[in-house]
Amino acid sequence: MGIALITKDYENIVGKQRMPVIVEFYASWCPKCGMMYPVVERIASRYQGKWIFYKIDIDISKELAEYIGIEIVPTFVVYRDGKICGYTTGVLPEETLEERIREMLRK
Repeated sequence: MGIALITKDYENIVGKQRMPVIVEFYASWCPKCGMMYPVVERIASRYQGKWIFYKIDIDISKELAEYIGIEIVPTFVVYRDGKICGYTTGVLPEETLEERIREMLRK
């Protein structure tokens, strides 16, 4: 399944989705981001048609990462109706990341 990489028009892409959106801010040089890659792919596959997943490379989109306030990678930002409902950072077990996303979407 591949997760789309956003390089521009972020607000338009994320803001117009009818489903919840999870955006992973990552860096290609980050070993922790690499560790999360298969975890995120499995969750995205499981929730296909319910949640939309995107990735943003903080080195390509520095201004956006600064605007959102990303200081640690990986950071997962969860959106509902174009608004941030929460975020979580770091290497997490698959079950933990999935549960945190669900909790943020319940708020």
